[in-house]
Amino acid sequence: MQFKENYVISGKIRCETGLHIGGSKETIEIGGIDNVVLRDSVTKLPFIPGSSLKGKMRSLLELNDPVASKNIVDGNKEDRGKPCDCGKCLPCKIFGVSASNDTKKDEERQKGPTRLIVRDAYPTSKTIDFWENLREMGDVVRGAELKYENTLNRITSMATPRPMERVPKDSEFKFEMVFGVYDDEDIENMEGVFHAMKLLEDSYIGGSGTRGYGQIKFVDISIISRTVDYYKGKVSEQKIIEHSTIDEILANESLFG
Repeated sequence: MQFKENYVISGKIRCETGLHIGGSKETIEIGGIDNVVLRDSVTKLPFIPGSSLKGKMRSLLELNDPVASKNIVDGNKEDRGKPCDCGKCLPCKIFGVSASNDTKKDEERQKGPTRLIVRDAYPTSKTIDFWENLREMGDVVRGAELKYENTLNRITSMATPRPMERVPKDSEFKFEMVFGVYDDEDIENMEGVFHAMKLLEDSYIGGSGTRGYGQIKFVDISIISRTVDYYKGKVSEQKIIEHSTIDEILANESLFG
């Protein structure tokens, strides 16, 4: 096994609805908001952590994979609900598995590093301007709007208000993923990354997804190939796809071998 090339997958994540990925409060305030969004420590603006993207993509692909879904739903009682770690199914081959104490099991797993790297996704400059305009109108503060929800007592019908911060609809974040190719089957397996992205579009990311939050869409997708010779400074990177959609990429039969 030897490193052959990296495929850099980039584009934008567009919020089709409000998005809430929870963070922690820096200070405790009387009458303050408990449900704040996650913010970058430098810019103080919301971002989408790579761990949230990768984790949700993996869980959706696992439930869609016959081997992985059987392992996490019907496996040993102590392992049910946990990420699949068989090392043989498509999700394991793409997203990787942790080392186990079972030497035989480790020997049967796919060799080499985790194939997929998912970066944190930060807001585009256009979105930052969009937030600034909304801030001037008093609707958004530090990239988040305030939405009030009510919990209802089923007996008395008394409503208890619950304020939540969320990133407003139509916000966009720049994403980047790097898929490493080490074996011949990796090219074919890369298709699973785009299946996971498509599954995520029909699901949600972050909290309160079943109540309308967290619907996203991947747009303006580009794929660049960087071979071993690129990293040696001998050749330039190769543009494979530009400004495309997931459906167009999956329909490209030549891309995945």
